[in-house]
Amino acid sequence: MRPRLQHIIAATLAASMVSCREELCYNHFGSADIDIEWSVSGGQQPSPSGATVITYDNNGQPVEMFLPSDGGSLNFGDNGVQSMLIYNNDTEKITLFGISDGPRSVHATSTPGYRPAPQTLASRHPGEATLNTPDMLYAAYIEAVPDADRHEIAALPVDMKPMVFSYTVRYNFEYGFERVTNARGALGGMAARVMLYNGETPDDAAILVYDCRLDNNAVVASVLSFGIPSFVPGETDRNRRENRAYTLNLEVTLTNGKTKSFDIDVAEQLQTQPRGGNITVSGLRIEDSDSGTDSGFDPDLDDWNNNVDIDLPVGGQK
Repeated sequence: MRPRLQHIIAATLAASMVSCREELCYNHFGSADIDIEWSVSGGQQPSPSGATVITYDNNGQPVEMFLPSDGGSLNFGDNGVQSMLIYNNDTEKITLFGISDGPRSVHATSTPGYRPAPQTLASRHPGEATLNTPDMLYAAYIEAVPDADRHEIAALPVDMKPMVFSYTVRYNFEYGFERVTNARGALGGMAARVMLYNGETPDDAAILVYDCRLDNNAVVASVLSFGIPSFVPGETDRNRRENRAYTLNLEVTLTNGKTKSFDIDVAEQLQTQPRGGNITVSGLRIEDSDSGTDSGFDPDLDDWNNNVDIDLPVGGQK
């Protein structure tokens, strides 16, 4: 074989070894190996079924992808990846908005309440939407994704932070608890939504409705929420949150089929617990006169409209 022809063949073979066909090469445009870690919230190790990744390319266009809960490989595509949002995709009561407006506009809210807010609570919190308590939500924001040239793989560790927090609510009775057969609660003034990129809660508030269970001389509930409104993680200035109203409601069904409602100011407790904690109220009473049975009354445990409303002062907190 002539030397010139040998050189041409060698050069062609070398080129074929370092080049690829775009349609057959997974990381032709570069990719990232995403390693997802989930922060523990409330002492419980999260166990999400998977993660949704919203990538924003160099033109600002969002693309949605899915990964296992521990991460995986992500192809950057022809237009590259500039930033990304990641959140767990096993929620049932979370709705996202603002995806097309950029990563700093994406916010999560909960679904509309499964029942209306109590009238007494709605009057204390006019204009607040009634929402279900949200599912547990985690998120992470990568503002600048590391560059990866063609055929390169960038290592990308991701720490998923909680966006939803748990309050343990306890309503303590000092008299007449044995007359309670069923209970449900509501909490007014809570954050209506959360920004996924930093965990900030905007100013708009909502009433959260939830079911309760009966305990030893108490009604208890575990209430998930986005926390209180106007909260920025890491911010120490509380002035813009101090004048907000937070009201805890409890509706109980009595043995005679009637219902009784309590409204308690819990602003003092929530101002110091913006993202989860314990809310406790004490001194609740079911009086003897509340549990008397009217002649001819047919009890209906599903009827929550025959109410006796009680407002407790701030001193009813504990």
